[in-house]
This record gives sequence, C-alpha cells and structure tokens, in this order.
Amino acid sequence: QTSLGSVINFTSQSIQSMERQNINNHAIIPFGPLAAFRRSTPKAKSASANLSRSATLSEAVLRLWPLISFRRRMRVMGFGELMSQHETKCSKTLTIHILGCDRVECSSEETLRKSVGPFARWMSAALQSGVLSTMQTSSAEAPQIDSLVLEISGPNVPDWILSREINLNPSSSELGGLVSAIAVFHQREYHKPNTDEASAVLTPDLAVAFNAGIWGYDSWKPTLSFMCQSEGNDSYACTPFIITAYTIEECEDDAEVISEVAEEAVVKRMQSSKHDNAVLAHQLWAPESNPFSSRIERKTASVPRKYYENNAWQAWLLGPSTSAK
Repeated sequence: QTSLGSVINFTSQSIQSMERQNINNHAIIPFGPLAAFRRSTPKAKSASANLSRSATLSEAVLRLWPLISFRRRMRVMGFGELMSQHETKCSKTLTIHILGCDRVECSSEETLRKSVGPFARWMSAALQSGVLSTMQTSSAEAPQIDSLVLEISGPNVPDWILSREINLNPSSSELGGLVSAIAVFHQREYHKPNTDEASAVLTPDLAVAFNAGIWGYDSWKPTLSFMCQSEGNDSYACTPFIITAYTIEECEDDAEVISEVAEEAVVKRMQSSKHDNAVLAHQLWAPESNPFSSRIERKTASVPRKYYENNAWQAWLLGPSTSAK
C-alpha cells in the first residue's frame, strides 16, 4: 500500500524532473497562452498579467497531481475521513480553495472569468486528452473528474457576489473533459466555520493564496494554525497549499511565518493529550521564482523593489500526517 510519505517523495522527484523539461511545452497550458510568459513583446507582457493566476494554478496542479490523486483515492476509499452523502455525490469534482480574496479578484464577473476562466478551459482539455493520467504514483486507476469548483473566500469578498454561482466553462464537453466548472463565494476567514447553509464547503484538493502577504498580516496566523492542526476526518486535513508573493524576499518572509506558526502548533500539540512527534508542516518546494509571474510591474511608491503579481511562490502540506518518513 502506498504511503503518504512515499507519495510526497514521488511528487518531489516529479517536480525536479519537470523543472528540467523544455519550458516551451506544458501538459495543461496551451502553446499560445504559454508564449505570453516566454516572449518579450508588449502584447505578451500584457497577456501574462491576465493569465498569471490561471497559469499558476495549472502549474501547481501539474506539479502536485500525484499528491492530489493520492488524497482523492484515500478519500474515496474512506481513509482518514468519512464522506458525507453530499461529498460522495461530488467525488468526481476537483475542488480548489482560493483564500484571502477581495475586490482584486471579485470586482466583477468579467474580472473573475478573465483571471481563472482560462484555467477551467485548459483543465477540461487536459482531462479530455488523458495527459494527467500519466502523472500517477502507481498503476492505480486515475481519479475520475468531470467537474471543477473554485471556492473563492475571504473576509473582504464583496457582498454583491456572495449569492452567485459563476459558470467558468460555457462550452462544456461531454467527451471526457469538464461537464461543469463554477466559482462559488464565501465571505469568511478560512479557519472560521461556513455559516452559509445554502452553499456547503467541499473538501479541497488544493488551496491557494495569491499575493497573500502572510508576513505582513497577523490575521493569517489563525488560518495557518488551523491548517496545521486539521487531521483525521477534518475536510481540510493535509491539503496542499500554494502561496504566491510579489517578490522572492516577501515569499521567504511568508515561509518564516509559516514555520513559526507550525512550531507553535507542535508545542500546543505536545502539551495536549497527543504526546507525539508529528510533523505539522512539510515544505513541498521552497520559495522560488514563479515561471508564470505577471510581467507587468505593479507600481509601489513605498518600496524600492520591483513588484510583480505572483512573482514568487512556495508550496506546503500542512497537517499532522505530513511526515515523509
């Protein structure tokens, strides 16, 4: 039986292999949009700003697909958590939580579709082609996915969008791609319970925080602590977590905060009834330049460094079952 530790190791090896591959090809991002991040024309740079979030999501899913697939298989088999009837019905849904959102992502439906709509289309094509089925840790059957849900959450998500369900894939396919791709919205901090009974929170396959500024906002610490301590039948347990930043320096500062919160969580765990040596934070990749950063500078008067959206990123697996031993 494959263990989480072996899957983490396999994922790390896959990431290293991908980084050595030809950057002019991508399993999820089509050639045209990919060129926006490779060419130096004004048109390409402008396109990169619109496509950065979708391309970053695509690269994250590609890198972490072995881990995502493993967690989905364990969930369907009943390991670690008990699936509700609602979850069972949604077992073919790829669910991504995007944390800390505000008007930057949700100023209008058009803005949202422009930033994450391409990801929905690219994922549909990738699933239809079967390219992701080769990214497995074993010969086990690839997870069956026919739907995509992006949960957009944050305390500053605007009121007007809360009751909406935005279709991201108008030309849905019935031939192996996504038959449904939607964005739903919750006005809450991630660690607080969802109070919207009409819109249940699905178990995430991936969590992402774009340009989060974790280093500069203490309000992130309760969320990080919550993610570090989620385990067992908790829907959030051991969710791969991507954090982007405007600069590599801020990305490194974010990593320091995550490590500090995880260390504090370990102390609390040791002081509780769980006297174990569980690893609560495993870094899947350290702060590094994001190959799908926006190439349009974000003007900031107060800082001498140049800022670009999603310029750097890192990935973590947070939760008591993250030991790779």
